[in-house]
Amino acid sequence: MYLVIIKSDREEVVKRVGRSVEGIELMPGLYLTWTPREKILKALDGAKRQAVREWEERGEGPVLETAVLELSEDQYKEIRPMARSELERAASALLEEMGRLLEKMRSGKGGKNLLGWYRDLARRYERLVNASLALDIEPTVMGRLRDRWKELSLEAGRMKS
Repeated sequence: MYLVIIKSDREEVVKRVGRSVEGIELMPGLYLTWTPREKILKALDGAKRQAVREWEERGEGPVLETAVLELSEDQYKEIRPMARSELERAASALLEEMGRLLEKMRSGKGGKNLLGWYRDLARRYERLVNASLALDIEPTVMGRLRDRWKELSLEAGRMKS
């Protein structure tokens, strides 16, 4: 387990690096990840190269500072409550959003445009499930989330046909 710290004056730089490693954002610029260290370092190097390129081409660019800390079992146990609360928050928000999409699909409004929203939710649901498994933390709403996902998938299947 790694703790990745990313400090930049541009939020999009932090988010881009955060998306390139599988993990959860505990607070802005602080990611808990189970991604292999080599992949983390590759993502950080890519962000640094992009920042240097911007500075060379335009004479200005983002400030970027990073750190990768490998967590011991005891250190992870200290951070685990933060990870749990973030997973709970993300799972509850996803459950609500799935409900809104399901309602729109069943109303017949939106048609094929809703499939893009569905694909986005599918990607976020998969990330949440992966995080839950990797961190061995199951959000309290996970059972309801799985049931809602099944309903949503069935409804999306009906829309596609």
